[in-house]
Amino acid sequence: MTILSSFFNRASNAIHAYPSCSKLLILCTISSGGLVAYSESQAEPGTPREEEKKKKVLVLGTGWAGTSFLKDINVSHYDVQVISPRNYFAFTPLLPSVTCGTVEARSIVEPVRNIIKKRDGEVQFCEAECVKIDAAGKRVYCQSNIESNLVGNKEFSLEYDYLVIAVGAQVNTFNTPGVQENCHFLKEIEDAQKIRGTVIDCFEKAVLPGLSEEERKTNLHFVIVGGGPTGVEFAAELHDYIQEDLVNLYPMAKDIVKITMIQSGDHILNTFDERISSFAENKFQRDGIEILTGRRVVNVSEKEVAMKIKSTGESCSIPHGIVLWSTGVGTRPVIKDFMEQIGQKNRRALATDEWLKVKGCDNVYALGDCASIDQRKIMEDIATIFEAADKDNSGTLTVKEFQDVLDDIIIRYPQVELYLKSMHMSDVTNLFEDPRGTNATEVDIEGFKSALSHVDSQMKSLPATAQVAAQQGEYLSRCFNRMEQCEQNPEGPRRFRGSGRHQFRPFCYKHFGQFAPLGGEQTAAELPGDWVSMGHSTQWLWYSVYARIDIMIISCIQQASKLADEGISGIRLVEKIYFRERFKPYLRRQFYEKATRAFRERSLLSKVLIIGTVSGGGLVALSDSGAFQRKNGAEECKKKKVVVLGTGWAGTSFLKNLKDNSYEVQVVSPRNYFAFTPLLPSVTNGTVEARSIVEPIRNIMRKKGMEVQFKEAECYKIDADNRKIHCRTNGSSNLGGKEEFTLDYDILVVAMGARANTFNTPGVVEHAHFLKEVEDAQKIRRTVIDCFERASLPSLTDEERKRILHFVVVGGGPTGVEFAAELHDLVVEDLPRLYPAVKDFVKITLLEAGGSILSMFDKRITAFAENKFQRDGIDLKMGSMVVKVSDKQISTKDRVTGQLSSIPYGMVVWSTGIGTRPVIADFMKQIGQDNRRVLATDEWLRVEGYDNVYALGDCATINQRKVMEDISAIFSKADKNNTGKLNLKDFKEVIKDICERYPQVELYLKKKQLKNFDVLLKNAVGDPKKEAMELDIEKFTKALSEVDSQMKFLPATAQVAAQEGAYLADCLNRSEQCEKYPEGPLRFRGTGRHRFHPFRYKHLGQFAPLGGEQTAAQLPGDWVSIGHSTQWLWYSVYARNTRTKKGQVLMQCTPMIGCFSERALITCRLSISKLNSLQGLIKQYNPMKTTFILTPVPERILAETITFSSEFTWLEAYLGFNDAETCPDAAMKLKYCQLFTDEILVSTQTITQASDG
Repeated sequence: MTILSSFFNRASNAIHAYPSCSKLLILCTISSGGLVAYSESQAEPGTPREEEKKKKVLVLGTGWAGTSFLKDINVSHYDVQVISPRNYFAFTPLLPSVTCGTVEARSIVEPVRNIIKKRDGEVQFCEAECVKIDAAGKRVYCQSNIESNLVGNKEFSLEYDYLVIAVGAQVNTFNTPGVQENCHFLKEIEDAQKIRGTVIDCFEKAVLPGLSEEERKTNLHFVIVGGGPTGVEFAAELHDYIQEDLVNLYPMAKDIVKITMIQSGDHILNTFDERISSFAENKFQRDGIEILTGRRVVNVSEKEVAMKIKSTGESCSIPHGIVLWSTGVGTRPVIKDFMEQIGQKNRRALATDEWLKVKGCDNVYALGDCASIDQRKIMEDIATIFEAADKDNSGTLTVKEFQDVLDDIIIRYPQVELYLKSMHMSDVTNLFEDPRGTNATEVDIEGFKSALSHVDSQMKSLPATAQVAAQQGEYLSRCFNRMEQCEQNPEGPRRFRGSGRHQFRPFCYKHFGQFAPLGGEQTAAELPGDWVSMGHSTQWLWYSVYARIDIMIISCIQQASKLADEGISGIRLVEKIYFRERFKPYLRRQFYEKATRAFRERSLLSKVLIIGTVSGGGLVALSDSGAFQRKNGAEECKKKKVVVLGTGWAGTSFLKNLKDNSYEVQVVSPRNYFAFTPLLPSVTNGTVEARSIVEPIRNIMRKKGMEVQFKEAECYKIDADNRKIHCRTNGSSNLGGKEEFTLDYDILVVAMGARANTFNTPGVVEHAHFLKEVEDAQKIRRTVIDCFERASLPSLTDEERKRILHFVVVGGGPTGVEFAAELHDLVVEDLPRLYPAVKDFVKITLLEAGGSILSMFDKRITAFAENKFQRDGIDLKMGSMVVKVSDKQISTKDRVTGQLSSIPYGMVVWSTGIGTRPVIADFMKQIGQDNRRVLATDEWLRVEGYDNVYALGDCATINQRKVMEDISAIFSKADKNNTGKLNLKDFKEVIKDICERYPQVELYLKKKQLKNFDVLLKNAVGDPKKEAMELDIEKFTKALSEVDSQMKFLPATAQVAAQEGAYLADCLNRSEQCEKYPEGPLRFRGTGRHRFHPFRYKHLGQFAPLGGEQTAAQLPGDWVSIGHSTQWLWYSVYARNTRTKKGQVLMQCTPMIGCFSERALITCRLSISKLNSLQGLIKQYNPMKTTFILTPVPERILAETITFSSEFTWLEAYLGFNDAETCPDAAMKLKYCQLFTDEILVSTQTITQASDG
C-alpha cells in the first residue's frame, strides 16, 4: 500500500506540474500486471494557460563558490547566466605546485563551458567582467576584456531576478608602496605561470658572464611576504624545485641560492595548530629557509624589500631577485562600489545574513571571499527569545519551556553550541547552574541574560578558503532548488522577531580539515576532531584528497602520472632486466660494438685493456705508461672555444652529437629550450600540449660528458674579423648585472633559424599571428577561444559574429595547411559542443598566392588535400596575394585579373615562408652578402670567406659549386699524362670524386636514366657502344654542359637543419684525425684531398596532416600514402623523433586522450600463419562495427624495438563503442584477440573524452 500510495502521489504531482501538456493516466491492472496508457486528445477547452516564465539567475564569477552553485542548480526552474572574465574553474589549492612544475596548469583547470555542457546547454556563459551592479534597477553592467581588434560592442548590461555574487577577492597590498609594481601574486593560473618563468629567468641571469658574486646572490634571493598556507607551500615547493632540479641544471648557483620568508606575526601558519606551526618552522630552518617573524614590510623597490621590526621599530632591508606577496585578501573595485551603494562602505567584504543574502538586498546573494556572514548575536534577541519561550507569560522559564525552543536557538545561533563545547558542558541546562553546581528549575529574564551573556564570544568569521566557498555554493543551489517547496513548508528555525519559521535552515560550515605541504615529500594536516598528522604518510593523504576533490577525471589522471614520476626509475629497472634476459645475444654484440667504438673515438686517451682471468674470475687492468705524458700534454693544450648561436634543430643536433672534449662549448640563445616545431600546429588547438614538444637545453647539456655552458641571451652583432659576438639579455630589468656582454670564439656555429617573412606587407606585424615559436602557438590557442567567447556575448549582430568567427590562414605550405586542418577539427568536433549558439557562424579561409597548396609535395597529395578541404568547407582562394592587413580586414589582389577585394576576419595566421633575422642581415652586409636572402656557405657549411664560421639551418643555404666552373680543373686533374685527351680508364680514377664533389652529376644521371658516368661520356662521343674512346676538353665540356641544371637549394625544414647539425658535429669530432688522414674528395683546384666529405642531405620523407585523422605522406622512393593509417605512422614517427622519453610518452598519450571518445586501442604482435584466422575473427565481429587496420612495420624498426624475427607484423585495432549494450567490453574483445596472438604488448583501456576547450 505504501508503494502504491507513493506512486499515485508522484503521478498526481506530475500532472499538476505540467498543466499545459495532455494528461497521461497510467492505470495499473493488478490482475494481469499490465500497463494501460491513456492520453487526452487535447487540452481542456478554453484559453490554454501559458507556461510560467523562468526567473533569471545571474551568477558573477567562476571560482569555487560560483562553480559549486552551477554544478547543483536545477536549470529547469531558472534561466541561469554566468558572467566571468575567465572561462574556466581553477583548483586554486594547487597553484603553488604549478609555480614549480610539480603539477601542470592544465591539470587543475576545467572549462566552464564543460560544466555548462553537462547541464544540457541550459546555462549561458559570457566571458566578461562585471564593472557595476545596480541593485535598485536589478541590472549589472559588464565589459569584455578580449582584444579590441575583435569587432562588436565591448559593453553590455543584463537584467536579473536573483543575483549571485561570487567574484572572489584580490590580493591585499595594505597600500604598501611598490607592491603592485615589483611583486608577484598567486591568485590565478596566470600568476603561477608568470612566477615559474621568472624563477628560471633569475637563474639564467645569475649565470651570465660579467656579474659580481653579490649580484648573483641578489638575483637568486627569493623573498616570500606572508607566512600563511599559500606562502608556506610556495616556499616549500620552491625549495624542492631548487634543490632537486635547478641545482643540477645550474650547478654554479648551488651555494648562492637563498629563500627568505617575512611574517608580521610571531609564527608562520598561525591559523593552524601550534604543533604544526612549530614543526613547519623547524623543518624550514633545517632546509635553510630563513624565517623573519615580527616584521612588517613598508616598501618594495626594484631590488630591495624594506621592513620595520615591530618590537623595536627599527628599519632594515634585504635585496631580492623575486618577491611573492601573499598576505590575505582585499576587496575588488566592483564590490567596493556596490558596498557604497547599499551602505556598507566601511567594511572589508560584503555583509550577508546567515542565508547568504546581502543585507539590504533581498534578491542579491554573496558567496566566497567577497562576502562575510554577519552572524546575529544572541544578546540582541535575548528578550524576544525569552518571550517566545515563556508560553504561559509567567515571567520565568522552566527547563521544559527552554528545551522546547532549544533546537531553534542552536540552529539560529550556532555560537551557543560552540560555547558549550568550549566550556565542556554536556547539556545546555548546565548554563543555569548556580555557583554551587545546582540546576535551577526556573529562571527569570535577568538570569537568562546572565546565563547566555558569554555565548557571543564564540562568534568567529569564516576563513576565506576554498572549502567555505564550495559549501556556500552548494548550500545556496540547494535553497534555490527547494524554494517553491520551502515557501509552502518552511524548514528553517523559528522567527524569534516575528511569526512563523524561516524558509530555510541557515548556512552552517562544516570543517573537513586543512593541509600544509612543507616540501621534502612531507605534509602537515589538521583534521576534524583536533587530530594532527605530519610527515611522509600525510603527503600521500594530501595527494589522494586533492585528486578526489579535483573536478576533471583527466586532471586526476594527470596528477596521478605526476605522482608516479617517483616510481618511474623502478619501472625502468624492471623493464631493463626483462630486456636484458630476452636479448642477451644482442646486448653482448652491442657491448663489443660500443667498446670498439670507444677505442676508436678516444684515440687520445690511453688504451685500457681489461682481461678476464677465467680461473680466478678476477680482472686485470693494463694501462700504457705513456698515458700520463699524453694527459699532461693535453692539459697544456688550450681548448678551442666553440660558440653556438641558437637552440633550434641545427644547434641542438650539433650539441647532442659533439663528443670531443678538446672543445670549450658555449651556447647563446634567447630561449633555453628546444622545441619540436613540426608539431606547433597541433599545439595551437590542444591536440598536443606545449610541454610535450619541448626539452630544456640544460637537460641536454647535463647528459653530455663534456662541459657546455649556456647563456640565455640574444646575439645582436657578429664581429667575424675580431672573432667576437655581442649579446644582450632579455631578462627583467630589476635583475642585477650587465645587460650586454661579449664572447670570444675560435669556431662560431650560427644556427639562429629565421623569422616569418612578411614581404613588407603593411599591417602584418601589427595584426597577424605567426607560428614559429611555442609562444606563438599558445597565443593562437588563446585567441581562437577569445573569438568564440566574444561571439557569444549579447548585443552583437549576426554580421559581427560572422566576422569574429572568420579565421584566415595566409600561406598554403605545410604549416598553413596543417594549422587549417587542426583548426577545422577543433571548431567542428569540440567547440560546437561548448558554443552551440555560434557554431553556424564559423568559417575558415586559406589564401595562397600560388596555383595550389602544398606545392612542394607530390601532385597526388596536393589534389587530395584540396578536395578534402573543399569537402570540409574550408574556403580555398588560389592566386590571392595579400597587399594589406588592417585590424578588421584583409585586402587581397588576384594575381590573374588584378582585382582588389577585402575579407573581414576575426583572426589571421601568417605562414608564408621565412625571412632573415636582423643580426644575420647585418652580418651579411659585413661579409659582402647583402644581396642574398640567407647566408651562403660552401658544401662543408662554412660561411664563404670565413673558415672558422659555420652556418646551419634556415639562416643559411649551401652555395653548391657548379661543374662548369671547374670543368678545366677537373679535366686537368684527370689528364695525368697531359696529353690533352682522356679515355675511360683515366676517368674511372676521378669519377667517384666528381660525383661526391658535385652531387648534381648523380642527379642528372638519374633523371636521364643513365646507368653510370661512362654512358654519359659515350653519349657525348656519339657512339654508346664504343669501348675505346678519347675525349678532348670540348667534348668533355659538352658531355657535362647540362649537369648543373639539376642543382637545387635544400628546403628550410627541420630535417635539413638536424642533419646539418649532426654532420658538423661529426666533422669536429674527427677534426684531428682527418687533418692527418683526409677523407674528402680530390681538390680539383689545388692539391691533395678535402678533409671531410661534403654535406649530403638524405631525404627521409615528409608528412602533411589534413585533419579528420587523415594524413598524407611522401616517402623516399616516390611512395605516397594517404589516409587514416598514415595518421598513426605520423604519430609514431614524430613520437620516435621527440628528443626526450617524457616527450615520447606525452606525444603518444595526448592524441589518445584528446581525440578518442569511448574508444580502446589494442596493439598486438601476430604471426603470419595465424593472420587468416584473425581475419575470420574480424568478420565475426563485423556487427559490432569493429575496424581493424593492419600496418606493416619495416624490419629494421622491428629489430630495434621488439624482435629480430621478420615473421611478425603490428596490428592496430580501433574498437568503437557506439552502444554499450550491444558491444562487449574491451576486456572481452582483448580475450578473443589473445586466441590469435603470440603476445599482447600493450594492454587495453577505455578512455573517455574530456575536452579542455
